[in-house]
Amino acid sequence: MDVLYESGLLKVARTRQPSGLLLVGDVDAFAVPVLESALRTLADTPGNIHLELSQLQFMDVSGLELVVSTARGMRDGRQLVLHELSPHLRRVMALVGWDSTPGLAFTQE
Repeated sequence: MDVLYESGLLKVARTRQPSGLLLVGDVDAFAVPVLESALRTLADTPGNIHLELSQLQFMDVSGLELVVSTARGMRDGRQLVLHELSPHLRRVMALVGWDSTPGLAFTQE
C-alpha cells in the first residue's frame, strides 16, 4: 500500500488488490482536491476502482459529490465500488438519489 497523502485529518493510500484507494479519517471541502487528484491517478487503470471506506469517519457533501461525479464518468462498464460506506452516508446518498448513480456500486465487504 502506497500512501499518497497524509495529514492530521486524512490519509489516502493506493491499494493494489483490489485496485483503488483506502481513505482513513475525514474528507471535507479542503480534502476534496486531494481525493480528486488521487482518483485521477486511477482513471486509466483497467477494471473497477475500489474505495475502502471502513476507516472513514466523516465525508461532507462536497466529498460525496466528487464520488458521484467520478462514478458518472466511469466508462466501458467500469464501476466505482464503495466498500463499507457508513449507514449514515449511505442514507444521505439515498435521500438525494445518488445511490442509483450509473457507474456506482456498494458493498459491505
